[in-house]
Amino acid sequence: MAKGLAIASLQILSLLLLASLGQSKTLFTNLTVYLHEFRSGDAQSIFPVAGLPNVTWGFDQFGTVFVDDNILTQGVSIESTLVGRSQAIPVVASLDGNNTALAATILFTNGKYKGSTVEFKGIALRSVDANEFAIIGGTKQFRYATGYIIFELVSAVGGYIISRVDLYIRQDIPDDYPGIAFL
Repeated sequence: MAKGLAIASLQILSLLLLASLGQSKTLFTNLTVYLHEFRSGDAQSIFPVAGLPNVTWGFDQFGTVFVDDNILTQGVSIESTLVGRSQAIPVVASLDGNNTALAATILFTNGKYKGSTVEFKGIALRSVDANEFAIIGGTKQFRYATGYIIFELVSAVGGYIISRVDLYIRQDIPDDYPGIAFL
């Protein structure tokens, strides 16, 4: 009798567990935008703001902290439709100056996702042309965001860098969550 009761209890618990697993909607969004970074000149978009004492701050100097506000466009041309901004705090994090730790936000300023953000974090390796970062959250249309972003170098001429940015966003949204308007 006790064995039968234990089995029935396990079956009920299994059903409750399965029911709770199905309580969300999963959305996938894949976007491609192009980042334009200007390291010098009138349109400069990245600046060193802190670093170690008694050394020249730079892109290959350990401990240098930057702040950037880069343009994101729909196409590779700077003249294509503005999508938003990539605003970040990169820090040269390896002693040899080859790796940069990055905490960043993509802020959409136009189009379907206007006012929404995607937050990401990771390490950029100077030795490769493509770097992957973890999506750690988002706001508005991207609440509950996870996934990854791939930055791939398109061109680097002088102090002007263009990168292709592919976002692979996953959102697991509870069925009873009223906060996201699905478009």
